[in-house]
Order: sequence, then C-alpha cells, then structure tokens
Amino acid sequence: MSLKSSFVSFLNKKYPDLSVSQLDQLISDQLLSPFHVQLDSAVLQNIQSDIEKYSQMATAIHSQISNQYQSKGLRQPANAAVCTSFDFHINQENQPELIEINTNAAFLALGLELYQFLNEPVGTDFSDIKLAEMFKQEIHLCQATPGTVYILDEKPSEQRLYVEFLVYQQILQKQGFQAQIIDLEDIPHIPNGSLVYNRYTDFYLSDPKSNILKQRYNNGELHLTPHPYEYFTLADKQRQFDWNHFEYNPKPISLLSVYDLGTSDKEEIWSMRKKLFFKPKNSYGSKQAYKGSNISRTKFEEIFNAESIAQQFSEPSEIEVVVNDQPQKMKYDLRCYIYAGKLQLVMARLYQGQTTNLRTPGGGFAIVKFK
Repeated sequence: MSLKSSFVSFLNKKYPDLSVSQLDQLISDQLLSPFHVQLDSAVLQNIQSDIEKYSQMATAIHSQISNQYQSKGLRQPANAAVCTSFDFHINQENQPELIEINTNAAFLALGLELYQFLNEPVGTDFSDIKLAEMFKQEIHLCQATPGTVYILDEKPSEQRLYVEFLVYQQILQKQGFQAQIIDLEDIPHIPNGSLVYNRYTDFYLSDPKSNILKQRYNNGELHLTPHPYEYFTLADKQRQFDWNHFEYNPKPISLLSVYDLGTSDKEEIWSMRKKLFFKPKNSYGSKQAYKGSNISRTKFEEIFNAESIAQQFSEPSEIEVVVNDQPQKMKYDLRCYIYAGKLQLVMARLYQGQTTNLRTPGGGFAIVKFK
C-alpha cells in the first residue's frame, strides 16, 4: 500500500465522517513525501531561540511602525494568531537562515496527523488537544462566542488543501467545538461575536471582495485568527528590512540581509543580483519571486519598486534520497509553526526546482527527526 493510501486509511479510521474516496480525491499524490529530514537537536534549539528573538523584536519595533499600520484603516485586535510559520533553510554551518514568515500557514493540522500516522514524536507537547486549546485561547483573548469556530476561505472546496479544512473541522468537533467551513460570500450571515479561522489570503483586506469582511472585522463584529495585525508585524516582508536596521542585541542568527527596492540604489542592486532573491513585500508562496542569478534586466526594471525587496540568497538545504531506484538530491526547507511565540511543530517540504512546489515525485511534506 502506498504512503498516500495508508495515510488516507489512517484518517478515515480516525475520522469516519471523512470517506476513503473523498480523502483519496482530495489528497494529491505529491502532497506527502516518503522520506524524512534528520537534523541535530542544536538546530532545533537555535530555531527556538531565534523565534523568541523575532517575537521580541516585533514587539520592540511596534512604536516605530504603528503609524504605518493605522494608515491601513484596520483595527488592532486583542487576540494572538493561529498558524504562523517561520520558514528556514539550514546552511552548511548547520545554522538556520530565515526565508520568510507566513501567517495562515497550511499543513499544521495535517502535519500533526502525519507524525501520528508514522508514530513519531513531534518534539514538543503539541497534540490534537493543544490544537483545540489554541482556538479556545483565541476565543478567550478576543471574548468571542465560546465553542464556535468558522473556517474561512474563498471558495474553500476548490482550494488545494481543502482536506485540511475538513481535518480541522473534525479535530475541533472531537474537542467539543461547533466548527463550520464557510466561503467569503457567507461573511454577511455569520453571527456577531464569532471567531473566524482565516485561511483567506487577502492579508490586509484590501480587495473589494473583502469589503464586508473588513467592515465587520473593524466593527468588532467578527474576530479573525490569523489577522492583519499579525501579518503586518511578522509576515510583511518589509519587517525583515526593518529588523536589519533596528538596534537589537543580539539579533537572530538566521536574519538575512534585505534591501528595500523603494530606497536602494538600482545599479548597486543590479551588480549584486546574483547573490540576491527578489520578491514582493506582500505575497505568499513563490508568487512573483525571482532568483537573482536568473533575472533579466527587463524583469529587474519591472520589479524594482517600493513594493518589492531583495533578500540575500539562501542556498536551499539538501538531502540524498532514492526515488524509483535512482539516487537523487532533494532540496528542502523547514516550516516551523508557532503560537504566541512558542514552537509547536516542524515540517520539512521536499522538492526539486527553484521553489517548493508539491509536484516533485518523492517530494512533499515530510516529518523532521532531531537527534
């Protein structure tokens, strides 16, 4: 039996409401990798230490950037934010390098299920119960309606990881919650005081489609987790530039050099391009991201603006595997999920090519073993 089939069977036995045929259809063939990444426990300690430092820096720098957030016309909420991830490469010196931070990061629930399916320890005290307690804490912090969570995305059943929405729903229901998956179009009908687990990727609610959601959020009628303020303080790539220029000691060892293309010298950046990676300040995944060694002058001119950054290029980590009896090298990054500054779970994403793609045979999400 394949890894996918075995995992489908595991989920079906744990959550009988999810049928084998439904799960088989929703889980792509390259979502899960049959391999794992093994790292020294010192790497985990460095990651934990740096995550604490980033959280402290985000708090310390608030007074300098608060006006920027206020200009977006969004309220600052009382709750933390679920499902934030710090994504790292591990360099040749066995040190982490921060690639980016994501709010509403996918695969926390499915990652936990994968560890349980493989009967491997997650390395922390994270569990189904802890996942539900995270949402309970969010409800407490923003004084939302107890015991109820709405899981939001635009056309959720069409999303690539819709299966994870179903797993979140099952986990929460097992822990006594009322959990419902909703479309963006359902927002006008959600009761006041509701907590919404927000997988929708309009991070600043700036799209016209988000108008009602933004209005209800600003009025305090709905509570979002994650929310725009978490994105602003951690995941907006402008923060990595700010942290580079913020007097904080000691700075995280994983912080890479970042250049704001709205203020940098164009010719200097062009001359450095082969050592840089270009990306928009506000995006997710690999959208509109370019490796500097491959970028054309035309594309460089197009993206050289105040909406983009150039980040010191970080060589992806690699492991050696055997796929179809052929030895191969797989690149990987580490996705480290946190809540309220505390590490919950570490997953690896194995791939070949320029960016993580979940399309590589033998690639996909994989567990991490720390020795």
